Amino acid sequence: MKLPAFFGHKKSINLLPRDSFENSTLGVILEWALVFGKWAVILTQLIVMAAFLYRFTLDRTLTDLRKSITSDVMIIKSYEQVERDYMLAQKRVVTAKDAIKSQNQVLGIIAEIAKITPNDLWYDKINITDTSLNMTAYVSSLSGFAQFMTMIQKNPAFKNIRIAKLETSSTKGAQIQFEISTTLGSNK
Repeated sequence: MKLPAFFGHKKSINLLPRDSFENSTLGVILEWALVFGKWAVILTQLIVMAAFLYRFTLDRTLTDLRKSITSDVMIIKSYEQVERDYMLAQKRVVTAKDAIKSQNQVLGIIAEIAKITPNDLWYDKINITDTSLNMTAYVSSLSGFAQFMTMIQKNPAFKNIRIAKLETSSTKGAQIQFEISTTLGSNK
């Protein structure tokens, strides 16, 4: 059995008469260049087509990424109010801690003032800061004033005691009106 010509038999049909140019060196080089050029063009076209098709894949990936970014941005924006509320709550906690600390300090100072206050002395104004205490007070007797001054000088919570004003009082029940300022010590 004889196989057809296309199975392993290479037969070339050339209807043109053979020319001596085909067998010359220049002809062989030119034929080789034409075959190589044909395959180079085909290979280049295949690469260009593959790149063109790959571009569609990249475009699809880019579109998916943009949708994902948009979705993530929306999620982040949805938590924006929660974050603001959290930050505000943290600021309030810090403010509350500071207020409690200063309140404890004020309560300690008032407790010290209450210890040294005689029965016949009352206060009109008390101004307490972190480092100082200013008071305006009335006392009904000179002995009450002397007792108060002795006690405040002995108390380590009060330092640098200054009497700013000392005068007789026109207020009913008060004999002396005075203003006193002091620096707060370490034993508040």
